[in-house]
Amino acid sequence: MSVRVIALGSAMSRDDGAALAAARALEGEPGATIVLAGRPGPGLLDLLAPGAPVVLLDAVRGGAAPGEIVELSLDALARAAVANDAVSSHGLGVASALRLGIALGRALPPGRFVGIGGARFEPGEALSPEVAAALPRMIEAARAAVAALREAAQANRGLGPERA
Repeated sequence: MSVRVIALGSAMSRDDGAALAAARALEGEPGATIVLAGRPGPGLLDLLAPGAPVVLLDAVRGGAAPGEIVELSLDALARAAVANDAVSSHGLGVASALRLGIALGRALPPGRFVGIGGARFEPGEALSPEVAAALPRMIEAARAAVAALREAAQANRGLGPERA
């Protein structure tokens, strides 16, 4: 059973590239399939398969201190109140995309959101010092989420770890 790790963001917008960097560090991780999705907006729904476990990685703009790791279930993220004045689908955030999917009758897959508070989102490639220092914690949180989702999927299928 593979867990899809979907990294969101832009490597050309400083801390917005943190999730992409974390996902690249997870390439080759047993049981993980890495997807570097960029900024998919509502296209995120096409990357989610009902019943297939997923870990979403993203930078958090507000509500988290720079470098703070934020972990939520996908259900909790979809219920989160997110202030968003976006007028185009380009600005549709993760929580809004998940809520859109629910409104369209799509079931959320089992999954976790692992975010990192960002400090700087202007053009540039370098992560802020706070985010760069916390990136190993984001990678470990994502690795733990993958392991937990694989274990839960195996338990639901009646397989022990030795048979998966």
